[in-house]
Amino acid sequence: MRKVLRIIQGLITAVAVVLVASLAFVTAFAQYHRPVGKADAIIILGAAINTPALYNRSLEGLRLYQAGDAPLMVLSGGVDYPKSISEAEYMRRVIVAHSSTTPNLILEAHSHSTYDNIENSKMLLPKARSVIVVSDTFHMARAVTMAKAAGFGPVYWSSPDTSSYYPPGQMVYYYVREALAMVYYVPKFVLGR
Repeated sequence: MRKVLRIIQGLITAVAVVLVASLAFVTAFAQYHRPVGKADAIIILGAAINTPALYNRSLEGLRLYQAGDAPLMVLSGGVDYPKSISEAEYMRRVIVAHSSTTPNLILEAHSHSTYDNIENSKMLLPKARSVIVVSDTFHMARAVTMAKAAGFGPVYWSSPDTSSYYPPGQMVYYYVREALAMVYYVPKFVLGR
């Protein structure tokens, strides 16, 4: 019985170490600010429509586009709820409403996960090498790792100021969720599936 308990304790300890390491990676990555370089495309990752996250991600992508950081934006996100518009269409509406010109956009409206966002965007950008990924800070570790695993490089990233729309308690939830997602995504990073 003691041997079984030691095995269980060892497994619990191993899981705890992996989760803490993942949380440390996600948090450290969110704090690292690499300068954005010129890229072939901007990929704006989806979130639930009509949320401050998706609205602000859309404006951040537009800001980068208007600054001349890339000649093209891919708006990536599918339909969350039946009879609603896609996340990509919502982003398009926000961007068009805040732009005096018609930006160069590609809508990718079939994604339902970060993996889908990157893989589907990659299919729409067969000649693109470098990209700028736009998402919230807590999501960047997974998003950038997926973009690199998909073959993009260099990969730059940029985030809106999330402090303006997420209370601190909610940010804790999102960082923990991302730490769990990073562990879940390990096979996708390694095997590409």
